[in-house]
Amino acid sequence: MHGRKANNYKEENGKLEKVKELIPVVNDLIIKKKESKYEKKYIQMSSAILSKCPYIQTLWNYRKEYFEFIKDEHLSRNEKLPNDTKGDSEGKISEEFKNELKEMMENENSMIEDILVKFSKCNELWFHKLWIIKYCIKNDLIDLKYLLNELEYCKNSLHIDDRNYHCWNYRSYIISCINIYEKKAKEKLPKNMDSIEINENDKNKDVEQNVNNFNVQTSNCKLSKLLIERNFSNFSAWYLKYSLKEELININEELELIKNAIFTDPSDQSLWEYYRWFLFKKGKHEEEIFFITLENNSFYIFFQNIVKINIDKSKFYDSKNEEICGEWDRQFIINNSGNKNLESCIYIFKVNESVNLSNFSCLKLSICYYKYNIHTPQNINYEENVLQDLVIGYDNLIQNDKNQYNIIYEINFENFSKNSHFKLLLNYSEENSKEDQIVCKNNCVKAYTNLYKYINDTNIRLNLAKNVNFSLLNLELEQINELLCLESDCKYALFTKQKVYDYYRSSKNEDSDEILDLSGLNIENIIYPFMIEAFYIQRINLSNNLLFESWSGKCTINFLYNLKELHLRSNKIKQLSILMKNLYNLKLLEILDVSNNELVKLDEELDKYEFDTPPLLKEINISNSNIVLLLNDKYKKVNKLSNLHVTFKGDEVVLLR
Repeated sequence: MHGRKANNYKEENGKLEKVKELIPVVNDLIIKKKESKYEKKYIQMSSAILSKCPYIQTLWNYRKEYFEFIKDEHLSRNEKLPNDTKGDSEGKISEEFKNELKEMMENENSMIEDILVKFSKCNELWFHKLWIIKYCIKNDLIDLKYLLNELEYCKNSLHIDDRNYHCWNYRSYIISCINIYEKKAKEKLPKNMDSIEINENDKNKDVEQNVNNFNVQTSNCKLSKLLIERNFSNFSAWYLKYSLKEELININEELELIKNAIFTDPSDQSLWEYYRWFLFKKGKHEEEIFFITLENNSFYIFFQNIVKINIDKSKFYDSKNEEICGEWDRQFIINNSGNKNLESCIYIFKVNESVNLSNFSCLKLSICYYKYNIHTPQNINYEENVLQDLVIGYDNLIQNDKNQYNIIYEINFENFSKNSHFKLLLNYSEENSKEDQIVCKNNCVKAYTNLYKYINDTNIRLNLAKNVNFSLLNLELEQINELLCLESDCKYALFTKQKVYDYYRSSKNEDSDEILDLSGLNIENIIYPFMIEAFYIQRINLSNNLLFESWSGKCTINFLYNLKELHLRSNKIKQLSILMKNLYNLKLLEILDVSNNELVKLDEELDKYEFDTPPLLKEINISNSNIVLLLNDKYKKVNKLSNLHVTFKGDEVVLLR
């Protein structure tokens, strides 16, 4: 009547009568618990009650205390035995009792699973189930196979209800239990395994264990695929994919899966969150040092991303593990709000004046840094200390700050370049990335201030996921536009389109007239570590300076891997062949202007003249050089230098591929 649901008094009265029946029994058990009276008949009584109402935590606690009691009682009886009958079992559970205890735990777990059929989201049930697993691990009652069966149980439960967060939590705990179990098993193995003879039975056991070798990445990959194929709108399953290694994901198959999902339910935010992360994921891996330079008794340490290091814990050590004294500093990052950030991509360690680095052949650098977006489900990191009692007595399992990581880096002084202008450690990686505007407080880089305003647009490539390129982003834009034709008000699609468009537009910077102009600054050499700020700039004008080729074979510009256009007009370049060797790393270089430089001696034999060229180089402007003088005089018939054609364009002379 009037839209109100009629009360079912008979049903409510029936439930009330059942509750009244349970109250005296529960009260009796609570009294027994307070009196520490643990008997099997009370366990049976609590089983009957909990099967109907599993939310009474006191009864679960009674059962836990009962199992601990019977174990302690068994150990106490063992201690009272005569010394000649104890043998090696002193302080340990006998095999006979262990088997009994194991059977009880299996029955307890089975009872929990039976109750979970009706009460699948009862928090008390899931935590008691976890307690059983912990109890069994501590008392060596289960093996790895049993733990893997628990994961299988989770998979089946999520197949029934994929949004059961109690089950998701339990699964994450089981994964950590597996890692704890495996690490404990390794620690129990003898250190020198080669000297131990293994019989055939033991070998078969090892083979069986290897068959069940658990890999969290593979397990997460299979489960996420299974659940997403059943239900695209499963945020937990999509979230599980964040932890997967890139080699486990086929990019084309993944994009097809995402496309099917967002076209099925374009209003599901979790799909779009994963989609954007997949295209632009960054920083989910641990950091690496990009390279190190040595300048004025200071080490400049470059990271691939902006990081925050723990200066108090970051140290330099000599070969004898004695600490090298010095002071830490960093280049300040200024964010959009104008505030100085505590993070940086360049850290500086100035060695004390009393320390003579020439006395060392190598140093060891230990850097502690913080990172908050690394998702490593195989690590044992639980803020609630739910599993901490499992690692007691195992120091190697005790976790540190879960957001703190460590890099150990060996610095060999023989690996530094001998260039007089900079010392670059030669064992560097091939990637680098920076965000926001970078401001260095050192006065010696005032000439390079113009570099910094370009950083925002030129770091774009390393924000992309591995194997994602800009042509692929363009295709994704088309897919999003197709969806917007059907769902014009889908805000998630509009937001993603804007982000893809920004990245795609930034990739076209080479088509614009924007160029980093460092001309006419009387620059004699490009100084490390500061020119690295231009790492992702594609067009640089260094004309009308005092630059010359490096006879040592090391050239700072050679490390600006993304350079496509380089202007070196009117400098002091005397040997084109040496310069081209200096530029061997510029695989993307297309245009080079070296006009108004000598380039060769006037006695050079141009008909035999050869020099190296980057693979994509299309044009070299050699106007007003000694090469042009020789071409107009002794070598008029020469129409090709190295692998490039000599071409006259009005007043200019260029070499074209």
